[in-house]
Amino acid sequence: MTDQQVLVKALPAEPPPIARPAAGRRPRFDRQRIAMLLFIAPAALLYALMMIVPSLQSIQLSLTNWDGISPTFQYVGLRNYEDILTADRFWNAVKNTLILGLGSALIVNVIALAVAMMLDKLHHAQGFFRTIVYLPALVSGFIAATIWKYVLNYNFGAVNSTLKSLGLDAQTRDWLGDHDIVIGVLLFIICFTLGGNTTLIYLANLQSVPQELVEAARIDGASRAQVFRYVTWPMLAGAVTVNMTLMMIAGWTIFDQIMVLTLGGPGFVSETMAFFIYKVGFGEYRAGYGSAAAVVLFVVVMATTVIANRYMRSREIQA
Repeated sequence: MTDQQVLVKALPAEPPPIARPAAGRRPRFDRQRIAMLLFIAPAALLYALMMIVPSLQSIQLSLTNWDGISPTFQYVGLRNYEDILTADRFWNAVKNTLILGLGSALIVNVIALAVAMMLDKLHHAQGFFRTIVYLPALVSGFIAATIWKYVLNYNFGAVNSTLKSLGLDAQTRDWLGDHDIVIGVLLFIICFTLGGNTTLIYLANLQSVPQELVEAARIDGASRAQVFRYVTWPMLAGAVTVNMTLMMIAGWTIFDQIMVLTLGGPGFVSETMAFFIYKVGFGEYRAGYGSAAAVVLFVVVMATTVIANRYMRSREIQA
């Protein structure tokens, strides 16, 4: 037997032909895809009617002088946008939004990461302390703000009452009525109520860090700070991206706390962009002007979120 005959004999038999669906029958995955689309369709239709269509209508209304009540209105072009960008009240709301939004995002992430690292070191009762940390997140912003409103009341609030009982009458303040400190008080309240979810996300990522890498770094003589910087911190890149994005979006749209605690006061000192939109659109019957402010807020949120996400994603890839 020649070498060529041996090679031909050793070759595998011709594979069986691939089964193809009969003519006129759709593949199974197509039927599954159609079924999934049918399940999604009601929710997608409701979302379009309740969110997308009104959002598009707000762009149209931002070009009008509609007061929110009259059946008629006139198109005024870009006049609303010109008035917004030249109004000191609007820029004050932008400043407050930046302070409360970025400030709360940075502060909450730092504190949440520190608390998550402490919880990660616990070997007993971790579930109990994890529950305690998460409890403030279960309370709605409206209810939490209502509680703080009574706690910080100038006449009978717990804070001033405690200061008076300690003989520190000079330290009592109108915490929600003093224009010098009201933004700082609001920042504290927002940070207090938004840290639960962030802490648990960091804790989950800390517990997924491979201990082999940590032990290897310690064997090589790395200190705790070096282990955190070169091992733990890069492994938390994804959690940082998620938490910063969520916190920035929450910060740009702060409304409940302002509505309950200060109503934008004293004067317009504590207005944020979200509350400014509500106040001029529904309180002052300037729906066209408020719609223009809403469009500006949407652009700001989208731009800052995309830029921040792109930066953090690039850091995540490098890590």
